[in-house]
Order: sequence, then C-alpha cells, then structure tokens
Amino acid sequence: MLSELVVENLGVIDRAEITLGPGSSALTGETGAGKTLLVAALELLSGARADRAKVRHGATEARVDGRFALSPTHEVIASLVEAGVLDQGDEEIVVTRTVTADGRSKARINGRPVTVGLLTEVVGTLVEIAGQHEHLRLGAAHVQRDLVDSFAGPDIAAVAADVATAVRELAAAKRRLEELESGSRQRARDIDVLRFEIDEIEAAAPRETESEELALQTRRLENAETLAQGVAAARTALKGEGGALEALAAAAQELDSLAGADEELGPLVDRLRSSIIEIGDVADEIARRDVAPDPGALEDARSRLQTLARLRKKYGATEAEVLAHLERARSTFGALEAQDDSVEATQSQVIAAEEKARDLATKLSKARRRAAPELAAGVSRLLDELALPGAVFEVELAPVELFEGGLETVALTVAANPGETPRPLTKVASGGELSRICLALRLVGRSQDATTMVFDEVDAGVGGRAARSVGQRLAELARETGAQVLVVTHLPQVAAAADTQYVVAKVEKGGRAEARVERLDASARVEELSRMLAGMPDSERAQEHARELLQVADRES
Repeated sequence: MLSELVVENLGVIDRAEITLGPGSSALTGETGAGKTLLVAALELLSGARADRAKVRHGATEARVDGRFALSPTHEVIASLVEAGVLDQGDEEIVVTRTVTADGRSKARINGRPVTVGLLTEVVGTLVEIAGQHEHLRLGAAHVQRDLVDSFAGPDIAAVAADVATAVRELAAAKRRLEELESGSRQRARDIDVLRFEIDEIEAAAPRETESEELALQTRRLENAETLAQGVAAARTALKGEGGALEALAAAAQELDSLAGADEELGPLVDRLRSSIIEIGDVADEIARRDVAPDPGALEDARSRLQTLARLRKKYGATEAEVLAHLERARSTFGALEAQDDSVEATQSQVIAAEEKARDLATKLSKARRRAAPELAAGVSRLLDELALPGAVFEVELAPVELFEGGLETVALTVAANPGETPRPLTKVASGGELSRICLALRLVGRSQDATTMVFDEVDAGVGGRAARSVGQRLAELARETGAQVLVVTHLPQVAAAADTQYVVAKVEKGGRAEARVERLDASARVEELSRMLAGMPDSERAQEHARELLQVADRES
C-alpha cells in the first residue's frame, strides 16, 4: 500500500505531499490544476521513461518519493533482500525517482541506487495504473493470460507458474541433450584413439627403467665372446693352479709358522686369510658373469628396445611418462564412455520433463476453458452499467504448441456495439473505456492481491447514473479486494463514493502558477462536490445536493 507520496518540481507542482490510507480515495480539482501530474509521478516510480519536459521550469531536477507498506509475505521482498536494499523482516520501502533538467534519471530504493529495471519490477507489483497508457499493459499477452488464470483461482494461477517453470526446465534439458549429441561424433573418434593407445601400451606392458636394463643386457650379449674369454682368464689368474689364491695361502702359512717368534705377525696372518676369502668371492662372481653367445636373446632384446622407443616417441620421453599417459588415457576414456550414459539419461530427462510440462499445461487448459466464458460473461454484465451498454467482452483461447504460457494463447476481445465482431480490446477501446474494462476485470476477478490501483480517465464520457455506478464499483473494488484505490475524476458522483477525497488546486505564488494538494474534511468536501456539481461551491442548493450524494454513497457502501 502507498502510504505517502511526495512530489517536487514536477510540472506546475512545486511540492506536494499526500498521506494515503486504505480504501478508496478520489483526486479532484479544476481542469489543468495538476491532477494528472500525480499520476505521472506514480508512473515515474513505476519505471516510466524520464521526460525532462516535465521538470518544473527553473528547477534542476524533479523528484518523486513513494513510501510503501509491504505485507510480510509479499512476493517482492525476496528480490529486495537479494538486491541488498531491504533487511529481512522489514516491511516498508521508500522508492525515489529523480529526473534532471537535462533528462538524466536516477532511481533509489531505501536510499540505495538501483536500476530502472529493478524499480519497474518492484513498483510494478505494488502499483497498477489504469488510464491513457492502459493499452500498453492490457495489450501484453502475459497480462491477459494472468487475468484469466487469476480468475480461475489461486490454485490455477500456481499451476500456470508451474507450467512456465516446467517448460523452462524442458528447454534446458533439450539444450543439454543437443550439446551432448552434437559432440557425439567427435567423442566417438576420441574414444577410438584412446582405445588404440591404451591397447598399444597395455600390450607392450613397459616397466619403469626397462630401457636402461635392456641396454645393459644388449651390450653384454653383443660382447659375449670377449666377455667369456676375459672372465675365464681372470678367474684362472685368481683361482687357477699357481694363481693368486694359492700364493696368498702359502704366504699366510709361512707367516703363521713364524708367529711364535714374532707376535706382531699374527694380525697380518689374519688379514691375509680375510683377503683369501674376499678374492675367492670375487673369483666366483666373475665366473657368474660369464655370458654364453645367444643370437636369439640378442635379437629379442633389440626388438624390445625398438618397441619401447616407439612408445616413448608417441607417449613420453621415459617409460614412466608412457605409463603416466596410460593412466590419463584410461581416465579420459572412462569419462567419455560415461557421456554416452549421460546422453541416454538426458534423453530420459527430456521425455520426463515434457510429460510433466504437458500434464500441467493440460490441467491449465481445462481450467482456462472453464474460466474463460465465466469471466467474459461477468465482465460483459458489468460493462453495461459502466457506461458501455451493449458491449460484449470475450476471452478467446487458441491452441498452440507448448510454451511457457501453456497450450493456448489468450486474447481479450470486445465488441463495443451489438452486432460488431469482437476485436482486441486495445484496438477498440479508448483510454476511459480501457479503465472501466480494467475495473470490471478486477471486480469480476476479485483478486486478493492487495495493491495500489490508480484509475485515470475512468469517468471519461460518462455521467448521471453510469457515473454513480462507476463510483460505487470503485469503492466496492477497494472493499472487496483490500486494494488501495485512487481515482482521478471530474465527476461528483464518482468522488462522493470514495472514502477519502483530495483536491488539487492551482494557485499563484511569486508570479508563477503552483499546484497544491489538500485532503478534505467533511465541510470542505461538501464545498468541492458543490463546485463539481454546479461550479458554485458556496451555493446552498449545490451543497444540499452534495450532502445528498455523500449520504447515498454511504448507504450504498
């Protein structure tokens, strides 16, 4: 609900401050006094295009501030908290819009700068303006769908939201499937390459440092004869007849026989005996290094080295790097094969998502087909008493392919006169007629979304009994829906039906015209209604008629 509106330097308004309450309020005043500027101020708060021509002459900027009270569960609270302009638990916001003399615009919520987009999103849920620009709103396909769905009931409105969500989920699943399928050929090629690499490396089964071991083995086999001769000669020199071992053993025996004469020879004997053992081990080791010529083994070793060389050329500089490449290839291969499973899973997701979306959309379609004729009949009945006699309102449903709005388009049409073919209402109705159609839609729909609804030109072209009916219906709209209704009117019958009345008066100050807004008490309201009735606020007869209008409106409320 809009609790306070402050307007500065907008057109003829120097400064106007209005405190508003619940229920219905009428805004009256002479033509040209500035009533529509207050509507323009609310349009600026709702994100309308900034027009520097509306900045008061001589001022640097025009400014509009609106204070709104929010219900704790209002849908816009989450967006405000996410944007950092509202603390959780707060239920009031101050929206500000400024327009400079050179046309630049700024928007703030609770003193923090916000984009005009966020401003439009927020205030669009708080204020609904029906007037000369109503065709822009009512002409939107989603608005017409929402009107029918809201009329069908809160459960169906929730189903409509679920349909939009389900269709978006279906579209996302289809995009994922397309992405997976578009890469399937390349993935198949990659799988073939990886499978070949894995098979090649696994078949070779390399070991770390295997090349170094094979290189040593190859050199030994290539020099087998030379090694055999040298090994035999060395072993003979150490362990053969007259070799080193016999000489050492003879020396040790000779010294041992002299140890009784020289005790210091004993340790030397021990050292010689240790040498004999060590040299014997060396001789045996030399014998084990004997290599017999083996052309077959040499060829095998050379072939193995070539195999390892091919692997290193393709997959890494060493066997360790080749084995690391094998592990990476196995991992990638597994991931690519899993993507095949992802394609199948995503195909299943697409099927499930489409079934869900179609089931919900079918349920929505049935509800719309039930609600559409009831809504059309209800609005048509009201239009007759809202100065549109003989007008026929229809809701047309046309089947289409599944989209976020369901399985059909929704079009609101009207035939202004009997016998005419219904046409889109935005192409047939004038601004005042659109305002009254909007009023009828709201009354028939009985939406409980408490908001601020502003009606401008709703009384255009009406008078007498029809004017009384318009006023009564506006007051009824506020009572029945809990909405805050503000109507800009020239008609006393409409103004008298409102709970509260404000007057906009143009005065001269410092040689310049200036608009002022005043809330009327009971006596001042009678005078303003007398002015509206007869142009004579001091006329006793006009005042009697004004009091009668107020009494009638009070009885009918």
